[in-house]
Amino acid sequence: MATCYMFFLEQSFVFSALLFLVLIAAGVNIIRYFNRINQWISAFLLGIENDDTTLKAPKKTGNKAIDDVYTGITRLNEIFMHIKSEINVQEQYFRMVIDQSATGLFSVNQTGRVINVNPAATKLTKLYEHHHINTLQIIDPALPGFILQSFQDATRHSAIFENQYGQKLLFKLSEIKTGTDSIKLVAISDITKELDNREIDAWVKLARTLSHEIMNNIAPITTLSKVISGYFLNQNKTINAEDVDSAMIANTVKGLRVIEERGLGLMNFIENYRKFTKLPVPKFSEVNISALIESNLMAASAYSGFTSIKVVKQIPADIIIITDEKLLSQVILNLLKNALEAMISDHTPKPQLQIRLLPLSNAVKIEVSNNGPKIPPEMKEQIFVPFFTTKENGSGIGLSLSKQIILQMGGDIVLNSGKDEHTTFTIVLTSAIGKPA
Repeated sequence: MATCYMFFLEQSFVFSALLFLVLIAAGVNIIRYFNRINQWISAFLLGIENDDTTLKAPKKTGNKAIDDVYTGITRLNEIFMHIKSEINVQEQYFRMVIDQSATGLFSVNQTGRVINVNPAATKLTKLYEHHHINTLQIIDPALPGFILQSFQDATRHSAIFENQYGQKLLFKLSEIKTGTDSIKLVAISDITKELDNREIDAWVKLARTLSHEIMNNIAPITTLSKVISGYFLNQNKTINAEDVDSAMIANTVKGLRVIEERGLGLMNFIENYRKFTKLPVPKFSEVNISALIESNLMAASAYSGFTSIKVVKQIPADIIIITDEKLLSQVILNLLKNALEAMISDHTPKPQLQIRLLPLSNAVKIEVSNNGPKIPPEMKEQIFVPFFTTKENGSGIGLSLSKQIILQMGGDIVLNSGKDEHTTFTIVLTSAIGKPA
């Protein structure tokens, strides 16, 4: 306004020019002032983004509004510094815990590159940061593939591998999603002692069972042999033929029959043991598992009492897998027979047998369930132990043999007693190569 007044009214061109220059200088100064403020705020935000909280705000600028902004930014910076300090302390704490852990831990990105690894994992696997997990092929060629498998499609998230020192290592997988990346966290435990102890326990149980069964058959044979010998001895001398009466002959025949029965029982027991210790080698081929289950259900219908049981089926058509048809039939038929006998012996009201075939991306599940008596928790650990049985005339070989067959075919069989008030045996088999059209 002063410039216009001096220029137009007073016709003072010199003063007008001076005032105009002052006006330009003031405008440039204001623009530079606000640019400096904006640059500082931009630098502050960039520092926060890069985890740098060292930038300090000016205390006095001469403008109260700007000073209030700087004060707020200073408080925000202090909060960030405090949070950063807490995070650093927590990171150090967790890092110390992880480094001191006896369980090996390491993380792997999607390309198989090791991101972090603790000393326990390095000791067990010889892995270091930035290594590729192909290094683990020295333990087992299948181990890298197991770790990099798709977490959602995986049939199992844990597996046991043995390293070059004879240690049995349990690898457990978990997954963390971070934006577009997927990180696998792998936990490793040396379970050699645990497995050795379990193996010893299994052998002790087997030895007890063997001695129990053998003694049960041999003791009557020994006793009856002495009794029968006593009939025909008098003061360690054989009696005369005329001293033999019909009662002695009858008792001798009875005793010999019992000896024969016990001998046959012992031979049957040894035959079952031979079956368990000499499993046939699986002969793999393409098998329509849907048709296989249906044929085993038809075979099971010949068992006594089958017609009184309601059968519920969930079997998709034409599921093709690679397996041994005869061995798998033996396992399925054994599970059906066990379920039938359990319900009949317990006089289960409204007995129901369920069988389901569940195709997965690279495996199948076969579930055989019944609503008969529950298996007590204390027996779950022993149900697959050879010769363990709760049946009066059972051999105790069926389930243990089934377990060994499925394991030999690369699968597993597990018990889940109590699911939906049913006792369920689940068979998991890999190598599914086809699905229904």
